[in-house]
Parts: sequence; C-alpha cells; structure tokens
Amino acid sequence: MILDKKTFQNDPPQEKIKLVLEFFNSNKLEEAKSEIKKQLDIYPKSSLLFNILGAVFAGQNRLEDAFINYNKSIKINPKYFQAYVNLGVCKHKSGKIKEAIQSYEKAIEIEPNNANAHNNLGAAHKELGENKKSIKCYEKAIQIEPNHADAHNNLAVVFNEIKEYKKSIQHYEKAIQINPKSPVACSNLGNVYKRLGEFEKAINWYEKAIKIDPKYPDSYHNLGTVYGGELVEPEKAVGYYLKAIEMQPNHPLANSNLLFNTCWLNNNEYLKNAKKYYEKIYRYDDKKFTNIKNSSQKILRVGFISGDFKNHSVIFFLLDTLKYLKKKEIKLFAYNNNSYEDNFTKLIKQCFDNWVLVVHKSDKDLINLIRKDNLDILFDLSGHTANNRLAIFKSRCAPVQASWCGWLASTGIKEIDYIIGDKYATPLSDQSRFTEKIYQLKRIWECLSIPESYLKVPFIKKNKEKHIVFGYFGNITRVNEKVLNVWSNILNQIPNSKLFLKCRWFDIPEAKRKIIKNFDKIKINKNQLITEGKSSRGTYLESYNKVDIMLDTFPISGSTTSFDSSYMGVPTLTKINENSFWFRTGESINKNLNMNDWIAKDENDYVQKAIKFSENKNHLINLKSELRNLAMKSSLFDSKNYSNDFYEMLLDIR
Repeated sequence: MILDKKTFQNDPPQEKIKLVLEFFNSNKLEEAKSEIKKQLDIYPKSSLLFNILGAVFAGQNRLEDAFINYNKSIKINPKYFQAYVNLGVCKHKSGKIKEAIQSYEKAIEIEPNNANAHNNLGAAHKELGENKKSIKCYEKAIQIEPNHADAHNNLAVVFNEIKEYKKSIQHYEKAIQINPKSPVACSNLGNVYKRLGEFEKAINWYEKAIKIDPKYPDSYHNLGTVYGGELVEPEKAVGYYLKAIEMQPNHPLANSNLLFNTCWLNNNEYLKNAKKYYEKIYRYDDKKFTNIKNSSQKILRVGFISGDFKNHSVIFFLLDTLKYLKKKEIKLFAYNNNSYEDNFTKLIKQCFDNWVLVVHKSDKDLINLIRKDNLDILFDLSGHTANNRLAIFKSRCAPVQASWCGWLASTGIKEIDYIIGDKYATPLSDQSRFTEKIYQLKRIWECLSIPESYLKVPFIKKNKEKHIVFGYFGNITRVNEKVLNVWSNILNQIPNSKLFLKCRWFDIPEAKRKIIKNFDKIKINKNQLITEGKSSRGTYLESYNKVDIMLDTFPISGSTTSFDSSYMGVPTLTKINENSFWFRTGESINKNLNMNDWIAKDENDYVQKAIKFSENKNHLINLKSELRNLAMKSSLFDSKNYSNDFYEMLLDIR
C-alpha cells in the first residue's frame, strides 16, 4: 500500500503521523493500529488516519476492513487521490478488478499526471484480458514518467503475450537499464527468448535473475520449464521446480510442473508430491460463498473446466461425446481457462449450453461463479497439465467433483471424489494409489471423436518402403532409458528397419541434437531415424501412412497417438505395465480392439513380438484397411454408446 505524509484539515500534527508511519513501515501493524485509534479519538474526521488504518488492515490481509476504512477516508475527503489508489490496489488484490478500475480512474481524475495510477490501471485491464486498454495505460505512464521501470516491464509482458516479441524485448531491456537489479525484468526477458526458441539466451537471463535475487522463485520455475518442456531434461527440470517450491511452497505452477515431470520419472514420488501440494493449497472460508445445493431437478447440470478447449487432444475426445450427451436430459457448462481461441474452440462452444472465459478470474471469484451455477457435477479435464485450476476444487465448487479425460493419474485433491477410468487403465487393485475413488466405465475410459466431424481425413495408403518402419509420435519425455534399450534391440535385430519419430521437439534444434545423441549412445545411428516436427492435424494423421508398426512407451503408455494410429490402420505394440499405476492406456486400447496379441508381457516379449510382426510386411500393409474398420466398430470411436455409458455414470455418481 502507498502512504503519504501530506496532512489535511482535521488531521493530527506531523509528529503523530510520523510515529504511526514508523510502526507501519517496521511492520508493527498492531502498534500502528493502536496508535491510530488513539488519534482517531482526538481527530475523528482525519481522512489521513483512516487511509493509513486501511493500509494496516490490508497488510494483515483483512481486506473487508481495509475497504471500510479507505471508503471512510474518501467520504471525509472526496479528493483524496492516495486513498483512491490504495482502495484500487486492495480491490485488485481481492479479485474485484472492475471495482479496482473504478477506483484508479477516480484517482486519475484527481491527478491525471500520476504515472503510478496509470500503471495500476493498466495492470487491472491486463487482469481482465483487455490488452489494448492495458497497453494504452502503460504507455501513458511511460509518457508521464519515461523511466518508470514497472510500466516498461508490464508493457513488455503484454507484448510478449500478443507475440510482439521485438517490442517486448525493447521494453524489458529499458526496464533493466533503469533498474539493473530487477530479477523480475531479467526473468521475464528470459521468457521472451524461450518463446522465440532461443533457449541459451533464456537460460542466461534466468541465471542473471538468480544472481540478483537467489530467493526469487519464478526464475527457478522458468528454468525448469526450459529444461523440462523444451530441452527434454526432466531430471534437471525437477531440481529447479523443487528449488522454486523451497522459495515459495504454494507456487501453483512449480508444483503442477513438478508433478507433471515426476510422473514420467518416478511413480513412487508422484503421489507423495501430489499430497504435499494439496496441503499447500488454500481452502477458502465457506461462509463467504454461495452455498452448494443438491439440485432436485431432473435435468443434470454438469460443468467442465479446462485450459484445452482448442487444438488439443482433450477436445478430440469431447466433440462427439458431448454432441450425443446434449440429446439427453442434461445442461452442459464450460469454464474456459485459456484466452487463446481457434477453430476448434468455435466447434466445441456449440456443444455447451453455457460458456464462460475464466482465465482472468481469481480462485475466489471462480469458486463463487461455479457455485452460483448450481451444478450437480464438476469435471476437471486438466490434472496437472498447463492452465489447470485444480486449486479451486479444494474449496468444493459442486456436490460431486471428478477428474477425467486430460490426466489419468491422481490429482492429489481429496475433494475430487472420482477419477474416471476403466478396468484396464485403472484397475481397482490400484485404489490405494489414488486420492480419488476409481470409477470404471463399462468399456473404455474415453472415446475419440471421428476426425471426419472436423477435418478432411487422409486416405489410408500403402507404405512404399521396402523395409519395416516403426513409429513413435508421442511425448518424447516418455522415452526413458529402458524404452531406448528395447527399441535399440528391435532395430538392431531387424535388418534395414527404421524408426520414424514425430513430435514438436524436432522443431527445436538443441532438443533434436540431444534426442539423436541419446539414440546414438544406444547404437541407433541417425540413418536409422526419420524425424519430423509438429504439423497440422491432417498432415499429422497422414504421417501414419509412412509407418508399419507403432511402438508404445512404458511404464507410461501413450493414448491419443494410439487412438489415431488405429484409425489410420497402424497397429500399436504395447506392454503390460504392472509397476505403473497410471497411464496404463495402451493395454486398454488394444483390449478394446481385441488385439491381445499386440500386448507384450514384458520387455523380452515386446522385442520378440516386434520381430515376429515385422516378418510379414505384406500382412501389415493389408492390415491397414482392416484395422480401421475394426477400430471404427470398437469402443474407441463409438461415441454414441460411450455417451450412454457416460450418462449412466453421471446418474450413478450424482
């Protein structure tokens, strides 16, 4: 909170104000409060004292009391600029962004040339996703005060988000020039270079930020995102996430990213870390929210919250399922936690009765919003992936809460009542490894929408390669040392065979070099590899025509790529993963395809099956159209029956 020493009529003398401010600035808030109350007995109409008392309450996080006192200050002196600014800051902190904007605008009416007020107003507009207004405010602050470091930093943040990277870099560099000791600006500049794919520069700026302030958590978190998300070094990423959490135990992004990375590395650590994170999540006082009501209506009210209502695998599992679900006695609510929209967003919007963008809402406001919608069931579709809002589930937004579709591991959130799986992907014998109750759908845990509903589907074509081409199109971080050794064994026993790898990491030169180096270490040379980066969904599906057999990873199986593979007529060789208690999706997919022969018992069996199936190239070519027909009749793509199973589940858990 910003205070001033300027006194008005009815205020105490300067020496009394000085004493109060000394207490306040020393964080002796109770002493400050006591002294203010003494002075208010003598000066009951002191706008300055009420303003400082508001700041004291804000410092104690008693925001409602802070509002009362700022408003008393303003009532006594309607032209008190600083009280309006402080009220705006407090409203902003409490998530009442529109009210904060009103306070800042009133302050600017009183002092139109105050750079801080314009900067604060810009931050409030940014919170609402109003980037154009935000830019205008920051630019006004800089016009008034050209060396306003915070305004340059904040303006750079917006330019980075709207992909105007050159402008973003210019303003970060200016902020650093003004204040070379700012870890925030240095770390943020690293974020721009990360987006540009210049990872060495990004790492350098993050490390500079750490040198300036070794206790600034975001720098460690950002380093983790480079190593884990871009450079395929999850072990290194985990170390940085742990360091960020050491600095800020409730850091939501660091905690979720830690879980995302440990999921691939260490099953034993995952649930322990998930439970630790749960303890750090704030639970809001239930009295401050709309009460949860069990709906007595016949029509079910079901909500879904996700940051992936866009060109993402989650949406491909939703489209047809929701299309059939809408025909039942149900009302569907979407809470979209991503401001980015594309053509797939437009498609999925049509499936919902109610659609709300929630990315700029505080947890508190979002909890209240969802409670007011009086849902029967709320689904999390993200787990610990990007743009999740898992924290709100701890304060319970609906009578029944469940996790489905985007994450098949435990969230660690005790108030999430169910995780939706099936008898193969989530066997009941694994119940002790989930905080949620396992609910098994009748056939399969999710069902892929038929691509014809949203794109021109590629024809199945014969692979013209003379020799066997294996493929893997999934998340490269799942390709651990055991997987590499097994794949090496296969390729070296099948003459002239190749491995086609396709994923976004091959668009990153540094990551590509590291991946190829890892394969070279286990005697798979680059001539045995075909590599390709990210492409449109249509081109991606067409790439399956170049493959004879898809290889699944273990202990974490693939899912979307295995659905896609069967649709394009390419069988996937998977393995029973008894030592893994999540993402056992490969077994479920092949069981539902009636392809038990393509499920290996162990690593040796995996190698032997790969060799055996590779002996007859013509059989694999002829299998393509046969497998698509089989897949289309299976539970993998039968959205109509799947939606019936899903609806029965809704009625059962309601």
